[in-house]
Amino acid sequence: MRFTVRLTHANGEVLVREFEAESAETLRSRVLAEGGFPLEITRTDTAFRNRGQLKTESLVLFNQELLALLKAGIPLLQSLELLVGHGKDPQLRRSLAQVVELVREGMSFSDALEQTGVFPPVYRSNVVAGERSGTLPEVLARWLAFQKFAQNSRRRIIEALFYPGFLVLVLILALGVIFNVVLPRFAEFYAGGDVEMPFFTKLLLGMGKVVSSTLWLQGAAVIGLVVLGRWMAASEAGRRLGERMLTMIPKIGTLYRMYHSSVFARTLGVLLSGGLPVVQALEVVQRTSPSERMKSGLLAITEKVRAGSSLHLALEQAKVLDPLAVEMVRVGEQSSALPEMLDHVADFFDQEVEKATTAVTSLIGPVLILFMGVVVLSLLLAIYVPLFNASSMVR
Repeated sequence: MRFTVRLTHANGEVLVREFEAESAETLRSRVLAEGGFPLEITRTDTAFRNRGQLKTESLVLFNQELLALLKAGIPLLQSLELLVGHGKDPQLRRSLAQVVELVREGMSFSDALEQTGVFPPVYRSNVVAGERSGTLPEVLARWLAFQKFAQNSRRRIIEALFYPGFLVLVLILALGVIFNVVLPRFAEFYAGGDVEMPFFTKLLLGMGKVVSSTLWLQGAAVIGLVVLGRWMAASEAGRRLGERMLTMIPKIGTLYRMYHSSVFARTLGVLLSGGLPVVQALEVVQRTSPSERMKSGLLAITEKVRAGSSLHLALEQAKVLDPLAVEMVRVGEQSSALPEMLDHVADFFDQEVEKATTAVTSLIGPVLILFMGVVVLSLLLAIYVPLFNASSMVR
């Protein structure tokens, strides 16, 4: 579960931070153990509540401008002041103005970002790593490259699924029109005659009569599906259920696991390249992972690494990644080139996911078209065969 905590430190400073924890009591104990005192703990991942983070597109545009100013030799505070009021996103403008005020008061850039509560954890962690290592422009450039890759991947997947999704929508609409309009008309037509009808025709006309008389039930079902989809997308339990269903589908489940293995490797590689320690990087990946299965596994992995276990051994025991990724992590740890090896793993999985997605979507289209043709042909035969039989009897 995700919480927003308003806390104070021994020096009297009041901060607002976001955490992932199993419960509010567990989080309270964690904050106290870290030397803070929680003033207010609010859960922020309810089923129908927006988390309020900045849009990725707006954040990418802001960082492109910030990186250009920093590379030109302009100090950070002056660069931020130049960017205040720029951009079309009102939330970003408000947040940036708040960040500038906090930085003027002496707060670090990363702490100011955390204070606003709208900047993503992965981005904040990259800024922390850049500040600590003195390489903020390089870290921002690496983060921008990662976001460009992520946006391109999402666009390719959406484009690949658009045509099959369109065919499914057309099929649903066509069946809705047939069962609600066409079949009831034919049922009225056949009811006035003595035409002998096959069993399948009688069954089909009966189904059409039932469906057309339950329009309110169809509307309720559509609303229920919308609510269910919203719940599955917005709540932790819903996402876990949807993920469990996806992983049970042959081929699709393997593709899903490979995709999240790629996201894990890419994100962890970016954080480690920026100079973030392994444990802290794992905590960030755990908080920001879109996979509930990955989140629960990374909790155990982080604790084992914190206790002294090697990363590849913790990953192997958790069984949340593809075995190839675990083996590459082992090689990276032994060769002291873990960030580079994680990038290689992510590149490999990206290629495999792209090939598999292309193969699956190229097959879905013809299969759906064939299925639609069979359904329409069956309906036409069931409806018109009795007419052909009746006309032959008249002759």
